[in-house]
Amino acid sequence: MFIKEYQIKVVLPSEIYNKYKMDTIAYLDIEATGFDMEYDKIVLISLGYYIKEGLFKIVQFFAETPSDEESLLKELKKSMGKFKRWCSFNGTAFDEPFIIRKMYRYDLGFRLPREHIDLFRMIRPFHKKMGIKNCSLKSVEQFTGVKRKDEINGARCVELYNEYLVKHDEKLKEILMLHNYEDVVNLPKIFKVINTIEIDLDLKRKEKLAKKQMSHLKNNRNSNESLKIVNSQQRL
Repeated sequence: MFIKEYQIKVVLPSEIYNKYKMDTIAYLDIEATGFDMEYDKIVLISLGYYIKEGLFKIVQFFAETPSDEESLLKELKKSMGKFKRWCSFNGTAFDEPFIIRKMYRYDLGFRLPREHIDLFRMIRPFHKKMGIKNCSLKSVEQFTGVKRKDEINGARCVELYNEYLVKHDEKLKEILMLHNYEDVVNLPKIFKVINTIEIDLDLKRKEKLAKKQMSHLKNNRNSNESLKIVNSQQRL
């Protein structure tokens, strides 16, 4: 197993950083050799978190052979212990069930934090209205102005990892790790999109409430006017 750590600046507007309590979240992404949770292996994990506002740390666990999978999971368990919230992009469909299944298989007695912030699930209902081409991670990143260095996708990761197992080429490992690294380092930046969605929804709720209140006032006014007419007729 190969472990690499980074500390970099990931600066967000303070109102977003504080609103979402960004320093209490673990940002997570995995790469696997396929989608079969029984037979495929988790071979790369990137875990990110804020040390303080503006300073972000990423730890990567890379399986130099598929047999390193259990070691990767043990390291993840140790690193995730202090977090009660975690964030992913479509982790509900992939990362979460994969990790849960593997932790159970190795009897590691670990559960992911209950609160899972899946940015994909939060953005998907609104991405078309926002002008986001599709709800892929790269499309959302482009929408926020992020420019990635890596040029591969998940399917290509599997091909490159299999090639790495044959050649043990360090350049292949670097390509794989860069891809997974960028999947994690850009997650906090996507909270800008979440914030925009929530502000828009809040404005719509306020507009709806204002219209409802105006309607009540109008109905009350009409009722009062009708009552005045009835009272006037009774006096006559």
